[in-house]
Amino acid sequence: MLKLACASAALIALLAACSPADAELDGDLEINGMEPAFWGVKIVRAQKITTIAVLGERDIAGELPVKSKGEKDATILTSKTPEGDFVMTLRQGPCEDGLGEREYNWSVVANWKGEKLSGCAAVVKPAAPAGAG
Repeated sequence: MLKLACASAALIALLAACSPADAELDGDLEINGMEPAFWGVKIVRAQKITTIAVLGERDIAGELPVKSKGEKDATILTSKTPEGDFVMTLRQGPCEDGLGEREYNWSVVANWKGEKLSGCAAVVKPAAPAGAG
């Protein structure tokens, strides 16, 4: 009985740590930034791939990111690549990528090869079926 109570308490604590907003990061994402150079990340769950593009470098294919909790309500996404881990720290809130062409709900700071990249992230909504709407 004590084991069941402990297991239940652990499950409740785990579920409480996942917010509804945090759950949207489990889908496809598009991340764009201009600091210090143009960079972007596309996470496509169905294809099981993360594509990382940084101006001046060739595009890099990485694994789907692993999500963990960071400090002060941050969510960390870490994608393993052949060139090292691409670590992104996301915080929910309005963000502008500098172009003003898109609405973003997450700010992002990425660490890549010792460089700090700043940008914004948005959840990619599934395309509407043909003929719908």
